Amino acid sequence: MTSEKPRYIRRYIITVIALVLVAPFLIYGAHQSVESMCIAPEKWAPPYMQSRKNYDRFMKDFESNDLILISWPGCTVDDPRLTEFEKRIEGPGKTDFGETHEEIFARIVTGAGTVDSLTAPPLKLPRDEALERLQGVLVGKNLKDSCAVIILTYRGNELRTQAIDHVLKVAQDVCGLPREEFYLTGPPVDGVAIDRASIHSVNVFGALSAILATLLCWFCIRSWMLTGTILLAGLFGQGLVLSMVYYSGASLDAVLIVTPSLVFVLTISAGVHLVNYYYDELCTTQAKTKTEAEEAVRRSFAQGWLPCLLAAITTAIGLGSLMVSQISPIALFGLIASIGLLVTLGVLLLILPGAMQLWPPQRILKANQAEHPAHMPRTITRLSRFLNGFTHWLQRYSLPVFLTSVMLMAVSAYGLVYTRSSVDIPSLFPPGSQVLKDYRFNEDRMGPLIPVEVVIQFDKDCKKTFLQRLRIIDDIEKTIKNIDGYTGTMSAATFGPNPVEHNGFESIFRKVVTNKKLKENREAILESVYLSDVDGEESWRISARVPALAQVDYGAALNKLKSTLQPELEKYREQDVHLTAYYTGIMPLIHTVQQLIMQDLTWSFMTAFGLVALVIVIVQRNLWTGLLSMLPNVFPIVVVFGIMGWMDIPLDIGSIMTASVALGIAIDDTLHFLSWFRREKQLDRSCEEAVHAALKHCGRAMIHTTMICGLGLLVFGFSSFIPTQRFAWMMLTLLTTALIGDLLFLPAMLMQPFARHLQFTKAGLPETIGLTHSKLSTE
Repeated sequence: MTSEKPRYIRRYIITVIALVLVAPFLIYGAHQSVESMCIAPEKWAPPYMQSRKNYDRFMKDFESNDLILISWPGCTVDDPRLTEFEKRIEGPGKTDFGETHEEIFARIVTGAGTVDSLTAPPLKLPRDEALERLQGVLVGKNLKDSCAVIILTYRGNELRTQAIDHVLKVAQDVCGLPREEFYLTGPPVDGVAIDRASIHSVNVFGALSAILATLLCWFCIRSWMLTGTILLAGLFGQGLVLSMVYYSGASLDAVLIVTPSLVFVLTISAGVHLVNYYYDELCTTQAKTKTEAEEAVRRSFAQGWLPCLLAAITTAIGLGSLMVSQISPIALFGLIASIGLLVTLGVLLLILPGAMQLWPPQRILKANQAEHPAHMPRTITRLSRFLNGFTHWLQRYSLPVFLTSVMLMAVSAYGLVYTRSSVDIPSLFPPGSQVLKDYRFNEDRMGPLIPVEVVIQFDKDCKKTFLQRLRIIDDIEKTIKNIDGYTGTMSAATFGPNPVEHNGFESIFRKVVTNKKLKENREAILESVYLSDVDGEESWRISARVPALAQVDYGAALNKLKSTLQPELEKYREQDVHLTAYYTGIMPLIHTVQQLIMQDLTWSFMTAFGLVALVIVIVQRNLWTGLLSMLPNVFPIVVVFGIMGWMDIPLDIGSIMTASVALGIAIDDTLHFLSWFRREKQLDRSCEEAVHAALKHCGRAMIHTTMICGLGLLVFGFSSFIPTQRFAWMMLTLLTTALIGDLLFLPAMLMQPFARHLQFTKAGLPETIGLTHSKLSTE
């Protein structure tokens, strides 16, 4: 015993010194990580997928989709402020952050400027026709309202927050309107809104989560010194995962912002479980002095370190299974969270036993000295009394509870067939957010805003003249415009002459002249970014729009577009005009991410289930015992996701992470319960007696850790980024359902006749540890 004491305390001191030494590096890395926060939902699709390759190819051949659409009340094609705004952005100028307009703005187009160019030579279109050509893109539904579209350079998108602020500053100077009168939409605007929500979540909700988890930890263990020690490990874990993001060269985003708080609450949870082993040993051995308390530390640590380690490993497996995701932020979340959790648990196991020996709980020692349970902390006696009565009730109704749980799983499992995903604009922001208000204003005036790009490529050996190619593109554009749901089309034909309808020599002459003028003006058409020529291979761009706020099935809309254009392409192929087409833009990318969400949910959960089940089978050293032990842990995932399917609640990027994470966390309580159950069975107790003793030993900790994890993450449920909200609420729901599974389903299953024949080995149980009944009375 005397050798154990200095060893635990020595570990404590050395580890604390090491934490102090690495703290500056962690603080610096965490600060840099928060400062460099950046998210781009349109780039969630992995680079090797065809839709992402098409998107990258499109940006290389034409231009970026990093555009800002800005409008204001009274913004029309005749508004002189719109023309002046275009001149100010297009002209030379320098921003407050040191960049020139040329460095951050690729180009700007407005309804007023484009109408002027179409009605001027060489086209000289009638004004009404020019307005109709631009309707739904740069001119509103009423042929009066208008807007400005600013395309950012790569550097401009890197500095998108400052670029947007500069655009607003110029608009305010030109229009003389307050900031609230301007409505901005586009991927950079969405990204900045998500970044700001993420920074707010880290700074405010992250701090609130830590404070709440710390207070709950104290409420559960009633020792400020032990709470402070657990808090130290948790804060180290927070700094570790944030600095890992920075030092790995990645960027913090809205998916990763919950990682620090998740690691923090899991560390608190592990600490509470370990302290529970300590308190239980103090009560069992009736420790009255500090020396006896020190011996209790040794015995409880010998009993508890392995279940805590196994629990951390299974949780890390659940987190690490997300690395199979094809969505890079989710894969990075799984990697950093799993590594951070294991390292933080190692720190906790190094410092907590020393703190237990330095600061034993005086209230429990005094209660043991008085030999009266009334002196015990009320949180212990009340919960123990409840669990005692609950166990007697469960023994009486174990069969109905077990059958009800199985039936609920079966009914919910059928709802999994109806689960669907969504990552459109309304699924990212709450209904009253400024982002959705801006989209609603601009869509009501201008029309749909989500771009779909169709790129038509002519064969290098195509004999058609430039004018004939332009007419083919015009015909395909008209076909797209007639598809239900697609509006606001634009192509090179928008900027070309009307087709020649006369016959005879005059028609031939006009076509020759027109074709010659088009060839001479080819460079101007190339600069319009609706035509690209790479090594003699022409690519013609046709842009269309679909609604951002309407409930559009992007998969069905994309398939309809492809099926409609395919006969058109075949028609030209029969005329010996070989055309190929690829489809890109924000909408096809969103559809790809929606498909990946469902695939990742399945594969990450199956990976987590397989690996966790393998660990449980190895620990139990019995296949059927291990697999049956997994049932209560699958219970919350099947029930919660199944009910979401029945209720047609879509999954988002926040939802898919919860299944694997919840499985990894839920197995923690199962491992601790089975650890105590196994010990009681080795004393030749009946299943009912073993369940009763196991719940008395670890039932409190199971309830406490669920409360800490669930409520500690719940503060993120008030985030202004919907996937973060969804993650928080679903984690609370899944963990609560998992607790029900561990308190009801698992004990009820173990009391059934078929479970009496299960083998519970001595795996991981040191032979030197004595097995006695707990004397934690509920009287």
